[in-house]
Amino acid sequence: MSEFFIQNKKQMSLLAAQIADQALFNSVYALTGTLGSGKTFFAKEFINSLQKEKDNILSPTFNIVNYYQGLKGEIHHFDLYRIENKNELENVGFFDSLSQAICLIEWPEIASKFLPPHYIEINITHHKDDDLQSRTVKVTYNGQ
Repeated sequence: MSEFFIQNKKQMSLLAAQIADQALFNSVYALTGTLGSGKTFFAKEFINSLQKEKDNILSPTFNIVNYYQGLKGEIHHFDLYRIENKNELENVGFFDSLSQAICLIEWPEIASKFLPPHYIEINITHHKDDDLQSRTVKVTYNGQ
């Protein structure tokens, strides 16, 4: 596990880009943290760092999944907050995506037992102090 103290959005962007730089085809990133902790911001910066030109990366909250073509192949960005069971995961193509793309998964808890043996958890904790941008990011390489 690695732990990073992030003081601002620029540092979060740099960390997301560093982690994305190491991404391989069919890497899976489980983004955990409370509502408003910065999971979507991290995902946007991760995805944009893997594209030729920056794009307007949207939160997949209502679509459940958004697809992007990146320099290392397809990127599938999931938000499983509203998913309630395995059938719904199947309906959004979750299982196929795990072997066909780099996957970023916000709110992965509902799918935790279906994640591949090797995945990376990015846990973001928002510090409730005077500095509204400070975060702790823990990166855990599961199954290795």
